[in-house]
Amino acid sequence: MVLIEAIDFIYDAVRLDEKLLIREFNSLNVNYRLVNAGELTLNLPNGGDGGAAFIRTISQHKSQLVSQLYEALGGISINPAMSILIGNNKAVTLAILSRVGVPIPNTVITLSGDVAVKVLNAVGIPAIVKPVHGSWGRLVSLVGGVEDLQLLVRHRDSMGNPQYGAYLVQEYVRKPGRDIRVTVVGDRAVAAIYRYAVNDDWRTNTARGGKAEAVRVDPELEDISVRATKAIGAYYAGVDVVESDGGYKVLEVNTVPEFKNVQRVTGVNVARHIVELVLDLTKRG
Repeated sequence: MVLIEAIDFIYDAVRLDEKLLIREFNSLNVNYRLVNAGELTLNLPNGGDGGAAFIRTISQHKSQLVSQLYEALGGISINPAMSILIGNNKAVTLAILSRVGVPIPNTVITLSGDVAVKVLNAVGIPAIVKPVHGSWGRLVSLVGGVEDLQLLVRHRDSMGNPQYGAYLVQEYVRKPGRDIRVTVVGDRAVAAIYRYAVNDDWRTNTARGGKAEAVRVDPELEDISVRATKAIGAYYAGVDVVESDGGYKVLEVNTVPEFKNVQRVTGVNVARHIVELVLDLTKRG
């Protein structure tokens, strides 16, 4: 068993989400240390004490590396390193969800722009084309045909970034102008919001100004959200779900999720739920 003397709260920016979490850590008198990821130092071979890392970095690279380091040194990471690695890769996430029977949109993954163009008709037009890595809807494109996708491929090629050579081509789900962000903590979907598009933007990210409204979480929505979270091995997550003619479908599972809008709109103290989960996990060791 790992003896946890203090929880290392790893961050790289203190956003409102982190302020809400810090408030709950203080309210519950948790023994924790705020550690800026940029100032983290692990001196090997004696740099590990089997501690606990609560990962709240915006940078995907930092979240992956720090979580792996803590686990490599015999400690624990919340969320676990493998879940963070999977959650940061949309293609792998969808592959796992597909394998375990969590409903997802029709998707083709390819490592070639030319192949992406060839499979477009099989996916359907219009289609959504996403990078494998990324957040906040960046570089997510709606393509209306082959010419659109060919132009997108040329643009990606010109960027010279190898990660943009992977293509996730996905059916365009004709959602009712909104999607759903479900916050899962442990075995429960503790709260959820609708995220509405604004200014005719088909993307619904609240980071882009999308409006939010509380959702009544029904059993089906909770079931697929919790199953998606557990499928990638996360303790808590923000699960993005879309309503389709065939029912709910999961788009992404976010393992360092923002929740401030969920908390604000629903009135549910999401931060308290998360901190209580962290305490439970660290007490168990």
